[in-house]
Amino acid sequence: MATRQKLTKQQMKQDKFITLVFRAQEYFTGHTSKFLLGIGAIVVIAIAVFLITSQGQTKAREANDILGRASVEFRSGNFQLAAVDFQNILDNFGGTESAKLASYYIANAYFNLENYDQAEEYFRLHYDKYRYDDMLSANALAGIGHCLRAKGLMKEAADEFFEVYQKYPDSYIVPDCLFIGAKSYASADDREDARKLYDIYVKIPGQGQRALELEQYLVEHGVLESTTSNYD
Repeated sequence: MATRQKLTKQQMKQDKFITLVFRAQEYFTGHTSKFLLGIGAIVVIAIAVFLITSQGQTKAREANDILGRASVEFRSGNFQLAAVDFQNILDNFGGTESAKLASYYIANAYFNLENYDQAEEYFRLHYDKYRYDDMLSANALAGIGHCLRAKGLMKEAADEFFEVYQKYPDSYIVPDCLFIGAKSYASADDREDARKLYDIYVKIPGQGQRALELEQYLVEHGVLESTTSNYD
C-alpha cells in the first residue's frame, strides 16, 4: 500500500499558482470581447504572484497579497473594488514588482468602468514609470489609443496605435493596432496615414475577412477606390 506523502508549502504554492493560471485563461477565453486591452496578460499576474511570494520579502509579500486579491476582483468584473486595491499598492508599495502590474491593471479597471480619463492617466503612468515587460508596454500604448478613441480623438488615437507597431513590431497586438489605427486615421480624414497603415496590415498573413472589412471601410471614407482585392 502506497504511503500518502504530505505536500510541502512550496508544492501547495505551486498548486495555487497553476489553478490561478487556468482560471485566468478560462475567464478571458469567455470574455475576449470585453477585455480588448489585456487578453492573456492576466497570466502575468499569476506568474508574478508566484514569483514574488517566493522572494520572502515582507513588503513584497504584503503587496503581493493585495495584488492577488485585486486580480480576483478584476477577473470577477468587480472593477471598482479592484481599482481601490490596485491604488493601495501604488500608494503604499510603489517600489515593488506588484506596483508595476497594479499600474497597468488599474488602467484596465478604469477602462472597463468607462472612465477613460483615469484609464489614460494610468496607462501613461505604467508606460512612463512602471514598465513591466514589452507585452504590457505595448498593451499600455494601445490602451492610451483606445482611451483617446473612446473620447473621439481619432488622430491622436491612431498615432498611439501606429507607435505600437513602430516600437513593438513583433507584439501579438500589432494586427489589431494597425486595423484600428487605419480606421482611426480615416475617421480623422488623414487619408495618407490611413493608407500607410492599411498597406502594412494587408501584408500580415491570415487577416482574411478582417482585411476585406478594413478595405471596405477605407473605401467608404475615400481612402481607397474599390474593394477588388482577395485575401487569404
